Amino acid sequence: MTGDAKSVYRFKRLIEDLEGKRGKGTELISVYIAPDSDLAKVTQQLRDEQGTASNIKSKGTRKNVLGALERIIQFLRTYIDKSRTPPPHGMVVFAGNVAGRADYDDVQLFWIEPPEPITVRMYRCDQEFVLEPLKEMLEIKETIGLLLMDGQEATIGTLRGKHAEIVKKMTSGTPGKHSKGGQSARRFERLHEIAMQEYKKRIGEAANNIFQQIPDLKAILVGGPGPMKEDFLKEEFLREDLKKKIVGVFDTGYTEEQGIKEMISKSGEVLKGLEVLRERAVMQKFLEKLVGGGGLAAYGEEEVKKALMHGSVETLLISEGARRNVVKTKCQACGHEFQEIVGDIKQHERVLAEQKCPKCDEQRLVMVESNDVVQELLELAERFNTNVEFISNETDDGKQLQMAFKGVAAILRFRAGA
Repeated sequence: MTGDAKSVYRFKRLIEDLEGKRGKGTELISVYIAPDSDLAKVTQQLRDEQGTASNIKSKGTRKNVLGALERIIQFLRTYIDKSRTPPPHGMVVFAGNVAGRADYDDVQLFWIEPPEPITVRMYRCDQEFVLEPLKEMLEIKETIGLLLMDGQEATIGTLRGKHAEIVKKMTSGTPGKHSKGGQSARRFERLHEIAMQEYKKRIGEAANNIFQQIPDLKAILVGGPGPMKEDFLKEEFLREDLKKKIVGVFDTGYTEEQGIKEMISKSGEVLKGLEVLRERAVMQKFLEKLVGGGGLAAYGEEEVKKALMHGSVETLLISEGARRNVVKTKCQACGHEFQEIVGDIKQHERVLAEQKCPKCDEQRLVMVESNDVVQELLELAERFNTNVEFISNETDDGKQLQMAFKGVAAILRFRAGA
């Protein structure tokens, strides 16, 4: 759903923006309000905190903390006038002087209803905002176990979202299939079988130990060249509860990193709901439309925006690494204002602290307004009920979208302007 995509994007961007905020002292306030909280009581508690804050020794810190608390209290009063209860998931309010410099105060307030219910009640005044409970909500909650093997080596790994990680590599240490030094064929074969059984036992012990420690293990994929994997699964090396989580067994040409990629690629039917595979499918569809002609694909901010305004976009593709903001900057000395297009807001704010005004040459520039271009595209998509897919830049497809297509692309219902 487009609305969901826009909400998640806003949530991620707010966290990114707040991560870059720092107070001159312990003057940035974070308030976590659970869904069942009484807003009137929360407001009164903040009033009590104002009394405590009035005893802060530093005049500047005291002023900023009191100002931030007043901003939050006034915001909650306005919210209470509309609703006596918090949103269904609760809410988090942040406020404080985020100017980060001694010669300028900029007390701002930010608030959000998170995508999951707030489970903590918190009031914290610190040099930075408390964001860990929100960051945890962004973590992908399910893990896929990966197990590849042949007669010589084995690899145990995990797939979490789009990120595959090798956890353990093992080698069999068994001799080749041909005896040396005059050993009898029968004796050599028996030693080889014993060594292979020990090798499979070691694989099972390692896999059991690794997988049973993953609380959100959703499924297990097993792969590798040859019959070794099937032989392994016929015996009792893997715990029964883990065996039940095996959703696919795949033939691969390799057992290490290349084998993991091959197995993930082959597991499309089994794990078709997995985000990385959905992203790959939508990128492939876009590329097919692009090279197939017919004008049913677009890329780049201006071309995609034009197509959105015509209502011709079926699916909007946005790289998670896409950052483009139209920023208005003002000089506090002479009042001169100018606009720039920047990618990283946090980096831009750091640059401004050292930059001089192009008109009066004073070093007193501040950012007074910013317009998120991606947010604008999402609002246009919502207007025309357009599907939205965020493509991770951790994958090859995502990197291609970011580098070759400027982070924004679209699959069209019909040619824009047709």
